[in-house]
Amino acid sequence: MSFHKFCMTGLQGILRYAILLITLLMLTTTSFGAETPDKTPSHTDDPLPSSDWYRALTGVKSVPTNIWERMKLADQWVWKEYPDQVLIQEENVIKWPRYLSAALNTPEWLDLGFSNRIRREGFDYPFTANQEGSTWSWGQRTRFRATTKWKVFRAELELQGANSGEDSDTDVVGTSTFNAANVQQLFVSATLPNFWETGLRTDLHVGRINMDIGSRRLVARSRFPNTSQPFDGIHWRLADTNEWFARAFFSEVVLNDNNTNRLGLFTNGGNYFWGLSYENSHFSWARTQLYYFGRDDGGKDGGTERQHSTLGIRVYQRPDIGAYDYEVESAWQFGTLDNRDHFAYFQHISLGYTFAVPWSPRILAMYDYASGTKNPNGNKSHTFDSLFGARNFELSATSLFGPFFRSNISSPGIRLIMHPHPTVDLNLKYRAWYLAQAKDKWVNSGMQDTTGAAGNFLGQDVQVRLQWHPSPNFTIEGGYEHFFKGSYIKNQTNVPGNPPSNDTNYFYIQTEVMF
Repeated sequence: MSFHKFCMTGLQGILRYAILLITLLMLTTTSFGAETPDKTPSHTDDPLPSSDWYRALTGVKSVPTNIWERMKLADQWVWKEYPDQVLIQEENVIKWPRYLSAALNTPEWLDLGFSNRIRREGFDYPFTANQEGSTWSWGQRTRFRATTKWKVFRAELELQGANSGEDSDTDVVGTSTFNAANVQQLFVSATLPNFWETGLRTDLHVGRINMDIGSRRLVARSRFPNTSQPFDGIHWRLADTNEWFARAFFSEVVLNDNNTNRLGLFTNGGNYFWGLSYENSHFSWARTQLYYFGRDDGGKDGGTERQHSTLGIRVYQRPDIGAYDYEVESAWQFGTLDNRDHFAYFQHISLGYTFAVPWSPRILAMYDYASGTKNPNGNKSHTFDSLFGARNFELSATSLFGPFFRSNISSPGIRLIMHPHPTVDLNLKYRAWYLAQAKDKWVNSGMQDTTGAAGNFLGQDVQVRLQWHPSPNFTIEGGYEHFFKGSYIKNQTNVPGNPPSNDTNYFYIQTEVMF
């Protein structure tokens, strides 16, 4: 038996036990509810603080019986911590006033959440091969979360439905915008705040999870697209909460296919992903991350075969008013890709400054380089594999749009971020785009000039994005992006199926409400 088959046989057994544990945990908490801790709590007691609403209401005789009065206190139904907060960055995508829990008056050990996002987006002229004319779409994403806890254990179920309002088999609308319904997360976890009396906290998750790791450039739970990539596996975290934390995981990638896996119940057989990450914040001016990711994808159904490793380092200083900030990240890949020797790399560098004036403007200069293959017909591969990273926060809008990936790309840029009001974020961006290697493909565009005669200048883009958060549970967002097409595209308009030389205008507006 091979190593990977051995690992996956064990992993499948673990997942079966996870489902059993989730069921037992649900039944246990349903039967007995929250337990009153002893006067001398032991390491088996609930290590996390009770939810804010539970503490706030202990001094009153009863919870308000009127549903509207309870909903006014919805922010007090929020738990202090949710079990996937150590997996996913940005608490606002997890924590919001729990109107649903308040309305139903759920017990302290049970949390329910519901969110719905509606987006109108579209563009005029195609930007990749074999697209036809302008495309507009209504995108809708609905998520339901149910979380329960008992002593050191947590269990969570997250269901997601994503609909594009269009045929999912059209030339543009696909798995990033459409997935009728799927199990986004389903796991059981355990948390120990004083692991083996070391003073360290440890968290173990088993089941289906989402992950943000480090900068989110290589592993992320996508925010902007309608769908996100889940993983079935095991995740372990060990932390000194004031200084450092380490993470390790082993998983199988969930199949993202609207035809064969419409409900997202199955993994993509033979597609494994694992890794290690260590982050240290001892020096605030030089926070450091070291990471390793391994990928083994057998290229099922004619896909790309990948057996490679990624090693990386990231050093950065967080933004602060009246101060400089910076970030440097370097990642190196080695192994095989489609049965060719593979060696590739990715580099990111940025330098910013936040002014101590109204609106707190932050200006940021940045540069990204992801290697490409100089000789596509040779027996060597040098095109960087961007794994499961997010792009919208740094490169360009994604979902229906999104021409650029961290593969065979060279891109300098500048960004300006302002806050005209505490509830308003304004983001302006300019970037120039080049192929790192002119003969290699423009990844995911369907275009490639193996002669290199078309050059490597893809073009430039400008983007403006405005976000308004009138309340913690409601967001309005809109954006516009103009892609000035470069000589690489204009020199190949005579090739059948290639996009025209006309610039592309992309626009979107969306609202999201969370209960």
